[in-house]
Amino acid sequence: MGGEGSTRSGLGAVLQEEEFSVADAIGGRRGIVESVLPTLLFVVLFVATGAVGLAAGAAVAAVVVMLVVRLVQRQSPSTVIGGLIGVALGAVLAVRSGEGSDFYWPGIVTNAVSLAVLLLSLALRHPLVGVVVALLDPRVSDWREHEDGRRVYTRATLLFAGLYAAKLAVQLPLLLTGQVAALGAAKIAMGLPAFAVIAYLVWLMHRGLLARRGLR
Repeated sequence: MGGEGSTRSGLGAVLQEEEFSVADAIGGRRGIVESVLPTLLFVVLFVATGAVGLAAGAAVAAVVVMLVVRLVQRQSPSTVIGGLIGVALGAVLAVRSGEGSDFYWPGIVTNAVSLAVLLLSLALRHPLVGVVVALLDPRVSDWREHEDGRRVYTRATLLFAGLYAAKLAVQLPLLLTGQVAALGAAKIAMGLPAFAVIAYLVWLMHRGLLARRGLR
């Protein structure tokens, strides 16, 4: 796993591993390219030319190429399809309004919805990270029955909620003031790099819980 691109990425790729792999968590070099390239193309072309249509078209084309490559190689296209939907919606919004900053609205909405879902899960005392981790690692399927498990996955859910809250706090003002280049840089910096840090912290917490319960 890792290298040119893992077949799995995210928490599912690292939770049951003895050593944390950043490459596996973010999907390797392919994960970086698929995450960064559309935004980078949009920012560079928009800043250089001021042409919203050109920048948006290039971003969409990049995701389409990535999707075709995955299909040809018979790899799961799910993450790229999600990216294509977001990029395509952003492109339509930006072209219709003529404002480059509107390209980022789908990402802002996604962050807001993600934050709301995480906070709701905490309010209902079913922290979402715990639910997801139990599906990925059956060894902790009974985490709700133990105070230690509830505490660990509540904190893990708070970490992810904090990440989405930080994204909104930084990126929404940039969007509303039309700072396209700064918004693109913030989106990239707060994407995979920030996710890798949170994933590592959650992995540490999960491994600690396993050790305390004698499950490692």
